Amino acid sequence: MKNLLIILIFSLFSMALIGQSFTDHTYTITDDLFLNPERGLSAYKSSAVSVTYATNLRNDGLTIAQRIYNTGSYRTDSLSNSFLTRVHNDLTAAREGGIKLVMRYSYTDDQDGEDASLEWIQTHIDQLGPVWTENADAIAYVEAGFIGAWGEWYYSSNDLDNTSDRRSVLFKELEELPANRMVVIRTPGYKKAIFSNNDPLSLDSAFSETYRARTGAHNDCFLASATDYGTYGNIEADKTYLNLDNRYVPQGGETCNPSAYSGCENALIDLARMRWSVLNRDYHPEVIDGWEENGCWPEIQRRLGYRFQLLDSRLQNEVKPGGMLESEFSIFNEGFASPYNPRNCELVIRHQTSQDEYTLLSLEDPRWWMGGDTAYVSISGGIPEGILEGSYDMFMHLSDPVPALRYRHEFAIHLANEDIWEAETGYNDLGHTLTISSAAPGEDYSGELFFELIEPTSIDPGTKILRPGSFEIRAGYPNPFNGNFALEFEVLESAPVLFEVFNQLGQKIAVLSDEEYFPGEYSINWKPDETVSSGLYFIRASTYSEAIVQKATYLK
Repeated sequence: MKNLLIILIFSLFSMALIGQSFTDHTYTITDDLFLNPERGLSAYKSSAVSVTYATNLRNDGLTIAQRIYNTGSYRTDSLSNSFLTRVHNDLTAAREGGIKLVMRYSYTDDQDGEDASLEWIQTHIDQLGPVWTENADAIAYVEAGFIGAWGEWYYSSNDLDNTSDRRSVLFKELEELPANRMVVIRTPGYKKAIFSNNDPLSLDSAFSETYRARTGAHNDCFLASATDYGTYGNIEADKTYLNLDNRYVPQGGETCNPSAYSGCENALIDLARMRWSVLNRDYHPEVIDGWEENGCWPEIQRRLGYRFQLLDSRLQNEVKPGGMLESEFSIFNEGFASPYNPRNCELVIRHQTSQDEYTLLSLEDPRWWMGGDTAYVSISGGIPEGILEGSYDMFMHLSDPVPALRYRHEFAIHLANEDIWEAETGYNDLGHTLTISSAAPGEDYSGELFFELIEPTSIDPGTKILRPGSFEIRAGYPNPFNGNFALEFEVLESAPVLFEVFNQLGQKIAVLSDEEYFPGEYSINWKPDETVSSGLYFIRASTYSEAIVQKATYLK
């Protein structure tokens, strides 16, 4: 069915672009190691993060620090203002230095030590919530922490190592974090018990921002024994569960003990099977040394998380102002995993003389480009009427969706191809020249997705910019649907929210709402009229500079 839809879409594009010429490009793959955000090796850090530290970490080839906080002096007291300021400063320094943090909080590093009561833990999470929300763009994800030694959810002096209390801590963290950030927990058995659900996340539930869809995994005894020191109850069943669940949530952790299971062969099999995104480079040194000695260390570094290889493209040669530009790509993900946080897929065109740049923010979501799979991507949009004619270079920009990071090269994805990366911008050069000329053939573009000029100052200082997570969308239902599609959402800050429906050609087919919403929970419905055909549609909710896209499949 999916292949049939792709063929149908390409056929529609071909009909709309009669008379246009295209150039097919192939790209050379590289095995080089290079930086990419929110994936790869992490460094253990139990003291303050500085900009210098973050910069040095990038120079060492890492973009993630695992920041561990000892909250032992606050077991029966509120977190101090100085502690909260320290967390804020760490995230600020990480952002400025071009890295992100995996965060964990614990009260003791001794399995016989004391943790805090559930009431105090919830108070501390309440206090941390505003800091997390303000700085969510610098957070890769949060490790659940708080309960027991090292925050690993056992050895609790307050008897919190049970499903009910683990659920309370997890849900409190998910409540306080913005809906676009996830929390990871220690074993798959914990997740199954907390949600009373033994099934992994499915296509329909993925990235829906429900608590279950935002709960991932960390394994802090990777390959230490057959069960990874109790990480797995039923080994085969739990590994299969993680293989499926981790398509849509992060898997991180570390090795903890050299064993008969910790060699290269098992490492590569399990890293791929459990779709690992982040691995601590600092522990256990004997295991890491063994991987280096036996030759698999470069492959592990290269494949942790996502690693996108642009295989080929089909790019339009000329287009008129006001016309339609269409492009097709095939992208192979060599990595063990796919991105777990939201990510833009943009096309950028740059005038070769004036250097004016225009960007098209597509409806493509790189989180769906799964490890080991090839994604077939089709992007189209309109050229502005008043654009300067001439020759343009073309780029793919896989940017961070947060406005403050969108044009920072440190937070853009570098494709695994030779001679493609433009380091100063974070763009991937497609090696193609586009001619924009009023003499070019083609019909006028009738959709709503246009290339927009990138201004030197992209955000007006007087414009109110909502923080990430200022509104949240629940999973739409039913999906697929035949009749009415309901979309529930919550507004956290008063703002105008625009709900639009687009087809796969980027054409706007409906406006569901365009009005001011006050903080609260709402529901909006879409009932397609008789002119709407079966297929995949995109419902985009946008306010100021933030946008969320929900997919909906209509079966007529």
